[in-house]
Amino acid sequence: MANRTFVYCYFFLAVLILLFACNPVDNSDKYPPALMTSTPFDGAVSIGINTSISLQFTEQIVLSTTGKIRLNDAVVSATVSARSLVIVPLTLKHNTAYTLVIPNNVISDIAGNFANEIKISFVTTDSFDISSSLVTPNASLQAVKLYSFLRQNYGTKVLSGTMANYSTNITEATWVHNQTGKWPALTTFDFIDHTNPNQNWINYKAPFTLSQDWWNNNGIVGLMWHWRDPLTKSGAFYTADTSFDIRKVTDSTSVEFKAMIADIDLIAGYLKQYKDAGIPVIWRPLHEASGGWFWWGAHGAEPCKALWKLMFNRLVVYHGLNNLIWVWTSDTNSSALSWYPGDQYVDVIGMDVYPTTDLHGSQIIAFDKLREIFNNKKMLTLSECGAAPDPALMKSKGDMWSWFMPWNGDYTESDAQNGATWWKKYFSYEYVITRDKMPDLK
Repeated sequence: MANRTFVYCYFFLAVLILLFACNPVDNSDKYPPALMTSTPFDGAVSIGINTSISLQFTEQIVLSTTGKIRLNDAVVSATVSARSLVIVPLTLKHNTAYTLVIPNNVISDIAGNFANEIKISFVTTDSFDISSSLVTPNASLQAVKLYSFLRQNYGTKVLSGTMANYSTNITEATWVHNQTGKWPALTTFDFIDHTNPNQNWINYKAPFTLSQDWWNNNGIVGLMWHWRDPLTKSGAFYTADTSFDIRKVTDSTSVEFKAMIADIDLIAGYLKQYKDAGIPVIWRPLHEASGGWFWWGAHGAEPCKALWKLMFNRLVVYHGLNNLIWVWTSDTNSSALSWYPGDQYVDVIGMDVYPTTDLHGSQIIAFDKLREIFNNKKMLTLSECGAAPDPALMKSKGDMWSWFMPWNGDYTESDAQNGATWWKKYFSYEYVITRDKMPDLK
């Protein structure tokens, strides 16, 4: 009986072998591995800077040594285990757009079929703790909309700007438009002569008239103030040219204090035109104070801070101007915080940068220093500059300023600083905001 069972089993096994020999299974693999999931997924936002980048495939994969995996412009390393690929841990930057590119000669299956090129884009989190509201109580609807727009785009896009060529025109904005076919998003005027009354050579109405047209075309309006000596009306604002003593800002009985109040009240009248017309203003007074070359910075930080607070309360509380977005101009020196008026008086931190080498290079060192000094609480902007950084470097390095604004004259038009070639390049980037990309914030 046992022999018969053995014979039957042997016969059955022989039949199976014969069947498989006559009908061979096709084990050839012609299909490359496909991506199933990734961390982060393509199009993800608010990704933590310590996120591990990994990809899962449909089958076991092999990593080629010939191709290079890139994260933005940097070559990165990876490890493979079964169906998973993991990018070697690296530190990402806050508020930065990344694209991981794996070329089509890098990932294959064990049969040698290479996967198609893979691209995964994502944006890291915003490390800033920026207030969602303005420092001005009961800010105007338009100011709130503008501030929200700035905040929404901060870190991913940068606004373009120009400075009036002698305070009361849009000559530079027009020049840029003539060269590129586009208008900058922001144009800024200067109240440099407006405290000098009854002069037939001063076009007092020009900033507001031009601002109305600019705003009606969805542009952003900026105003600054090279404040001439309030007391003597000598026309001087440089420390070397005037003896005006800002320290009297704390003495309400002094002639200096009364002169400063008179000038602030005069400027308030012009700013009220903007309020009544529903035009929000990027307002940047007392700029570059810590440099000491203007009278408002000539005697150190304390008098200047007192003047800033006096101006804020006079314009906002006394005159009821709720359409201003307050920009403080800082530097990155160790004393920068001692000059700062305080979070409750400032909406945006600006920095004026005039590079002499690597003109269009990234300003990431200054950007990161400002972040550190002001504890990531305020948006940062290049409130003035000579040659502007290449926006592509802003994007890749992480110093995405809220806006950039080259100074007027040669700083805007000369090829030695910006010039037509660079303006065309600036406007070629989809993440540089020009006026035609602006929403209606009315």
